[in-house]
Amino acid sequence: MAYTAYFDESGHPDSGQFVVVAGAVADIDQWIEFQREWLDALGHLGTVFHTTDFNSGTPPFDKLTEDDKDMLFERLVGIICRHVEKTCAVTVALEEFKRANKKYLLAEQHGFPYPLAARSCMAGVGQWAHYYSFDVNNILFVFEDGAKHKGQIKLISERDGLPIPRFEKKSEITALQAGDLIAWCIHAILTKAAKAERYEKGLRRIAEMPKTWRDVDLRDPDRLPTILGIALRDPAMKYECRIVRQRGKRRAVITQRPKNAPGQFKIDRKNDVIPEARHISLEEYREAARRYDEAKAALPNALP
Repeated sequence: MAYTAYFDESGHPDSGQFVVVAGAVADIDQWIEFQREWLDALGHLGTVFHTTDFNSGTPPFDKLTEDDKDMLFERLVGIICRHVEKTCAVTVALEEFKRANKKYLLAEQHGFPYPLAARSCMAGVGQWAHYYSFDVNNILFVFEDGAKHKGQIKLISERDGLPIPRFEKKSEITALQAGDLIAWCIHAILTKAAKAERYEKGLRRIAEMPKTWRDVDLRDPDRLPTILGIALRDPAMKYECRIVRQRGKRRAVITQRPKNAPGQFKIDRKNDVIPEARHISLEEYREAARRYDEAKAALPNALP
């Protein structure tokens, strides 16, 4: 049986407080029924449910009363609950990310906020697939098109042996609208940007299903970079990461120069750093995390 996972994001890495990526996985027949019921629920409102427009009353939602909105939202949540196997949502707190990225090459070597959250969502689907003895490489991953740094997701997926995702518009792929709804609601509740009761009620209902909802834990800015072996950032240097193909595979080329040096970045394939692909298993990650936590607990002043 063929499965597809669809994801969308809320929040922008250059502004605001959070980036949230969320979506769901289901088989083809489930997604067909999802689309049929979803479009039927929208009816005269069209074929696209964009949660931010729904919340603000932007057309085509401008004629709906609050009771109408409550009923429609509850109906859409019910459709998600009936027709998907599992939901995944990952949040990156941008201030925490910036603090860690200021000290380490976190964005260049591991992922900018959106790819970092997207990769973690793919891991959530992978864990579900492993539990039910599915090959994750037979799952199609689709992300909403247009997010900043989306190209890095392809690099990370190839590095970690995952399927290379596709990017589509939610105006053309109805299933992406489930991810839009979940991601927007989580983001709105975190930022207190909307009427919480309606969205909290919907999320509580979705949360009763199988799920992986988590935050990327960067409260300790040294922990994740240390576990993954991410290099320190030289404060006197300016860095740029570009993706190139080397022997048929995507690789990240990190170029650097003094911050006060003029001119454009140019890739020097002989001298620029091409980091080796470094993907560690869940068991290796847990062991490295255990060692870090024990060392920090034993020598609280010995770690940066």
